[in-house]
Amino acid sequence: MKLIRRICLGSALMLSSTSMLLAQKAPALDGNVPMDPKVRTGKLANGLSYYVRHNEEPKDRASFYIVQNVGAILENDNQNGLAHFLEHMAFNGTKNFPGKGVLNYLEKYGVAFGRNINAYTSTDETVYNLSDVPTSNENVLDSALLVLHDWSNYLSLDGKEIDNERGVIHEEWRTRRSGNNRVRLEKNKLIYKGSKYAERDVIGDLNVIDNFDHKVIRDFYHDWYRTDLQAIVVVGDFDAEKIEAKIKKMFAHIPAVENPKTRKYFEVPTNKEPIVGIITDPEASRINFDIIYKHQATPLAEKNMAYYRGLLISDLHSSILRNRFNELLQKGNAPFINGFAAYYNREVRMDVYHNSITLKEDNILGGIESMLSETEKANRFGVVATELERAKKAMLSRMEKQYKERNKQNNDRLAGEYQRNFLSNEPAPGIEFEFEAMKKLLPGITAEEVNAIAKTWITDDNVVITLTAPEKEGLKLPSKEELLAVVTKVKQKKLKPYVDEVITEPLIAELPKAGKIVKESNLDVYGAKEWTLSNGAKVIVKTTDFMENQILFQAFSEGGQSLYDIKDLPSAGLTAGFAPSFGIGNFDQTSLKKLLTGKEVRVSPYIGELTEGLSGNSSIQDFETLLQLAHMYFENPRFDEEAFNALKGRYRAFVANMGADVNKVFRDSVSLTSTDHNARTILFDTKMIDQLDFETMKRVYKDRIADASDFTFIFVGNIDAEKAKPMIETYLGSIKDIDRKETWKDTGVNFPKKDTYNHFSREMKTPKTTIHIDFHGDIKYTKENSIMMDMVTKLLSKRYIDVIREKEGGSYGVGVWASVDKFPRQEYKLSIQFDTDPAKADKLKGIVYSEIQDLFTKGVKLDDLNEAKKNFIKERQENLRKNTYWVNAINKHYTYNDLMMKPEVFEKMINSISKEKVEKFAKKYLAKPTKTEVVMSPKNKEI
Repeated sequence: MKLIRRICLGSALMLSSTSMLLAQKAPALDGNVPMDPKVRTGKLANGLSYYVRHNEEPKDRASFYIVQNVGAILENDNQNGLAHFLEHMAFNGTKNFPGKGVLNYLEKYGVAFGRNINAYTSTDETVYNLSDVPTSNENVLDSALLVLHDWSNYLSLDGKEIDNERGVIHEEWRTRRSGNNRVRLEKNKLIYKGSKYAERDVIGDLNVIDNFDHKVIRDFYHDWYRTDLQAIVVVGDFDAEKIEAKIKKMFAHIPAVENPKTRKYFEVPTNKEPIVGIITDPEASRINFDIIYKHQATPLAEKNMAYYRGLLISDLHSSILRNRFNELLQKGNAPFINGFAAYYNREVRMDVYHNSITLKEDNILGGIESMLSETEKANRFGVVATELERAKKAMLSRMEKQYKERNKQNNDRLAGEYQRNFLSNEPAPGIEFEFEAMKKLLPGITAEEVNAIAKTWITDDNVVITLTAPEKEGLKLPSKEELLAVVTKVKQKKLKPYVDEVITEPLIAELPKAGKIVKESNLDVYGAKEWTLSNGAKVIVKTTDFMENQILFQAFSEGGQSLYDIKDLPSAGLTAGFAPSFGIGNFDQTSLKKLLTGKEVRVSPYIGELTEGLSGNSSIQDFETLLQLAHMYFENPRFDEEAFNALKGRYRAFVANMGADVNKVFRDSVSLTSTDHNARTILFDTKMIDQLDFETMKRVYKDRIADASDFTFIFVGNIDAEKAKPMIETYLGSIKDIDRKETWKDTGVNFPKKDTYNHFSREMKTPKTTIHIDFHGDIKYTKENSIMMDMVTKLLSKRYIDVIREKEGGSYGVGVWASVDKFPRQEYKLSIQFDTDPAKADKLKGIVYSEIQDLFTKGVKLDDLNEAKKNFIKERQENLRKNTYWVNAINKHYTYNDLMMKPEVFEKMINSISKEKVEKFAKKYLAKPTKTEVVMSPKNKEI
């Protein structure tokens, strides 16, 4: 029998178990939040701050950051875009690393540009990082610090390098100017109206970028890149005391700037009347409504324990409201596509309470009213005590998981905390303090207090309302007056309090009849155990200590979508995406989420082209729940037609305007061309959504997620195999066994048999040419061939950066990727894609082809090859300490019969790759490959 408790705000019933467990003396709210005791901090005489911490994840690696309290907001009008331009120049010459010296030096040690070497600029900050730097060689550590030293005060800013970089910045601007990005920028002009934030979009003014005098950027560098606005953050597997001493010695001599300009923090003006804007763009793919209430941010000096507690309260309320939105979306004709609500800091001196939804075009005002009504309901009646307790439980559970992983925190995650501390005095007390503080603070946070604080967020003034949408014939958008009218209507609307419905029964009421492990063996190369259950299922368990409180899970079987007719493919392709919205057993999605509150566990089905299965993860203590969910997805799946119709309606609305996005049009063209327009190539569009069928999904799911004897289950993580045995026998050993032996089917979807060209043009607001080239052909699937193809990919990527990006200034970046497949047939694909100026497209396309030919005509550059080999070995060493890597390696062992190489064998193979071997391989597969070329150009005249 299903028991549902209906709890309204006025009810005296409260979930008290969590509060009783946490009832401890809370810290004084007027006190400061302490700094993480594990980090060494200080400030040099020249004003430079530093944070140094020993950390062992990843092992034998370190991350180096220089954080600049400087961004686009500090630019003069004639410098608009130069803060970001300067970020690029940091990789184009410094005192000790001339030219491309920073990249050339670090890449010799496997530290790759883009993945390990990167930077970003925003309105208020600029941050550079060198991540996963090997710590076994002290010279490399010293050099990484020297790079930060040079970035601080010794950029070359050579005139020729500046001029060369103009084209790269211009192409980055071009690539980023999508319709959705343009409406975002226009929306920001309203949110920040009257402020300098409305005038700076980071990438800047193209007229400035293309024409500024060299002195202008050098002035910006001198004025703002200075020690009192900089912090060095170094976290990694090293002697922290020694690194601190090196920083003091290396950075102390950098002179402080005399008579420095004041680093201003800009306000966003208040507004008495609502600022309302309707923004359209021909390439926008969504209809979005946002209502923002602007508030003064907490002053930097006042970020104490009271501030910290306030963060908890705002996060609790935001999570509750988002959950309410999600409940609305599960029922009938969902009023909107998705919803978001949060109170957060948006700029240094501005907090916002932000409510946002993506709308259906046939019910824009109705969707807005529905969202605003849910927000008003929470504001008028407050949150329910039971949902607050669940939110607390979930928050504490997440923090406890982090606490248990405190010795496995990633270097870059820790560096991010110290970065925020430097820039905005955000508390960085360390996970130990936060866990203890949360246990003490949460019990004292009442529904009444949360409601009182939340009521202050919705105000009559400082309101900004925006509606963004595509420009589309027949699309009727409401006026500004109608938007204001619906806001007023909801404030006067008669509403009922939210009712919290909770199912109190267990996930599995009665334990299933357990199976038995009938065979055990060891997988020595993987350090794993293989068990065969009495129902035929194979179970692989690998125990690791890479993460203290993580267990990853994957189950797979052969078959997938390949076994279905074309008419079933739309439903088969999205079955796994819909299944979680149905819930499981007696629990719909909402009640299941409530039941699992406080548990760190996730299980989701998937149905791929050739395989199907489940994937997920859990904490150690929630491992049994993970097994229960896996059991239920097999034995008691739930199919909810109302939830199906609601999600189908949301999908239909979501894809309705995707055709306006030129990038989506291009991706679809690539898909169709590369599969020779095979009828099984199903595009994610309105036609696909219209073909979705509930009964087909139900049939496909029950056919695919069935028969334990056909499945392999993998568990990797901090799992005690002996303790796991009885639970695995109970929940996996009891899954039905129908002894079905099946495999995937080769459906004949393949690349075109001859060279194929698809060149087309399209109207664009920001003209660009996008080029995609595929090389493909037959190849024997071997580990060596796969590695050699990856090696070619790395070498080409390096060449395209050097020639197309740097020398020609022709593109922001050239993507290069490749695969060697065994199933459904043994073949390879090498893909190259980039955006560029239409005037340069033919020349750059020619360079793509010529660089491939040069691999075996002019030969491989030895320095490039050695860098690639170093990167291969370094990346493999890092992967060996990741649970995800081992899950995938074990999967390949069973699906591809692909035995993983031992580290020493792998390194020997990589080191044996010679220049001649790469050239021979490239000539064999790339001299006369079959190719597919897709080029999209603008119809309109280039700007």
